[in-house]
Amino acid sequence: MPEVVFETLIENATDLSPGGRVQSEVFDVSGAREVNVTLSIPSNDAAVRWGIHFGPTTNHGFGQCRSGTFGDDNTVAISVPVFGTGLLVVVENRGQRTENVDGQVYFIRDLP
Repeated sequence: MPEVVFETLIENATDLSPGGRVQSEVFDVSGAREVNVTLSIPSNDAAVRWGIHFGPTTNHGFGQCRSGTFGDDNTVAISVPVFGTGLLVVVENRGQRTENVDGQVYFIRDLP
């Protein structure tokens, strides 16, 4: 029987100072074929970068699957295939102004 999962990856309005980095906890995506990730900041800012990572890899790290900036839109909604049992999202502010960020994940987990 499938299980629907909709969870917060990054809490609403999490502070992202200039030079700062926000990283989600590793989220268990076992049994999912794809995940849908939504990330947002208050305004477009090309200096704020996001990355979606899966793992663990053979060296117990996480490999980047997708990445981008908030230059064109302040909200990113992306579906990606699952490449591991753990999902990790990283958002970095390489700019000069303070931002805040939040993020969610949605997927359907196939259960035995």
